Amino acid sequence: MQEISLLNSVVGPVMRGPSSSHCAAPYMLGRLARALSTSQGEVIEQADIRFDPRGSFAPVYKAQSTDENFAAGLAGVALTDPDFRAVLGCLSNGQGFAFSVTVTELERNNHPNRVDMALSVRERDGRLRTDIYQGASIGGGMFYIDRMNGEDVYLTGKTAVIFVYANDANAIEADLTRIVATDSRLLGLERASIGNADDQILDRIEVALQSVPSPNVLAKIEVLPGVSQVLVADAAQYPVCATDDLFSTTDGVLNQVLSHNGSLAQTALSLESKRLGLSRDATRQLFMERAELMLRVVEDGFNAREEDNVMRFLTLRARNVRDANLPAGLGGAVLQDAIAGALAAMERDSNRGLVVAAPTAGSAGVVPGTLYALVRHGIDMQGVADALQVMALIGAVFAARGTFAAECGGCSVETGASAAMAAAGVVQAFGGNATQCFDAASMCLMNTLGLVCDPVGGDVEIPCHARNVAGVSHAYSSAMAVMAGFDAVLGFDELVDQTVKIGNLMHPDLRCTARGGCAATKTAQKMVEELTANLRLQNK
Repeated sequence: MQEISLLNSVVGPVMRGPSSSHCAAPYMLGRLARALSTSQGEVIEQADIRFDPRGSFAPVYKAQSTDENFAAGLAGVALTDPDFRAVLGCLSNGQGFAFSVTVTELERNNHPNRVDMALSVRERDGRLRTDIYQGASIGGGMFYIDRMNGEDVYLTGKTAVIFVYANDANAIEADLTRIVATDSRLLGLERASIGNADDQILDRIEVALQSVPSPNVLAKIEVLPGVSQVLVADAAQYPVCATDDLFSTTDGVLNQVLSHNGSLAQTALSLESKRLGLSRDATRQLFMERAELMLRVVEDGFNAREEDNVMRFLTLRARNVRDANLPAGLGGAVLQDAIAGALAAMERDSNRGLVVAAPTAGSAGVVPGTLYALVRHGIDMQGVADALQVMALIGAVFAARGTFAAECGGCSVETGASAAMAAAGVVQAFGGNATQCFDAASMCLMNTLGLVCDPVGGDVEIPCHARNVAGVSHAYSSAMAVMAGFDAVLGFDELVDQTVKIGNLMHPDLRCTARGGCAATKTAQKMVEELTANLRLQNK
């Protein structure tokens, strides 16, 4: 089974904050937990977010706004809400439920981004109960919850879901299926036997749907014989309707290209249409909207004001780079625009503006910067959408074989992957074929093997913005070389596999913990110490 979606997992999600692993996934984890815990009119009174001291959340959750995103998700606040960043402060001041973060040993700790969420919930009859959700953020905004109140589950937010608890599943399954099918597309149904707080054995039916049924349909489910509880949650992003293995190998994708007139862009569109259960026209419109959003993010970055900048180490430089008069013969206008566009997107990212993880927030400048340069130099929006589809497809093959979590693979799985995606998109935009797209992507991966993730102070600023500058430069140079006749020789799949293997060999200090690499330089440590000292003085 494969749930990777081009729009959800590769050129998405849409998010706020500097890290998709530490911001996008926490926001969606919080929203999912909230939906399940308040399905029957309950109210959250307290939320405690728990990180393991050995994990990657614990040392950087404040610097990377992980706490902000959990708080906003649990509060049910929309990403587009202008008060999004104020939610955590309001909760801390007693407005709403009590919110806390605890660093403690976790029972399940098989991933650097493990988290437990303990919610105290007031039921409609006044009783207080505690819900415990255990899960992990696994890179690029993807996540799972694998335990809910002691029950084994596997929730990814890729579909809407209903949990129906009943005395006898056999007695109601046919009626349940019939009722939900009147209002939503049924995607799957699983049954399990579980024990409740009174040591009774109940049947649990988990129903995966394309959308949450209407209140009238849910009311009909609640009165089915023997039903004691119904929990419901919507999909975190676009619902995944097909779980076929679509993206696991380059050869598999290239074989699909043959049936799409040799077009990698059309292959991407067809596969994503199948994944989301939408028409090709509807899917194409989603890609157009995503491309337009990325370009708006770049423009927002150029229009940002220094007085609104909340970055701790960097000042706004994107507009200066765009407008600079460089010496003749140094670079070129296309690359200068791509670099400026990448910086503009990253400056919005680090300032907690609305951005697109592509495939992550730490690499959220490479793809938008590349698209911005294409638009500025003769590629129309149809061509830009084609390029984005190809970029997403390359990233999907990477995700199917690897990970976008820098906590597992360093920056090679963030800016390395995004550069590979962007390189393929540039080849597509200028008339290259499918094989050349994969070759350009391969060049980028072979040059970023072992690239560490080492954010100074835990902030996605230094060297992250510089790495995005390198990413767009890498993308354009690889595309140029391949289209000029250079042969990458090594296949994309092999290089993804090696990226993963080398990531596993990296010391934890080199994987998003702010303890090695650039973060360990004397200059970086001095900057962090001075900033910390200033904050202490301000808080006295």
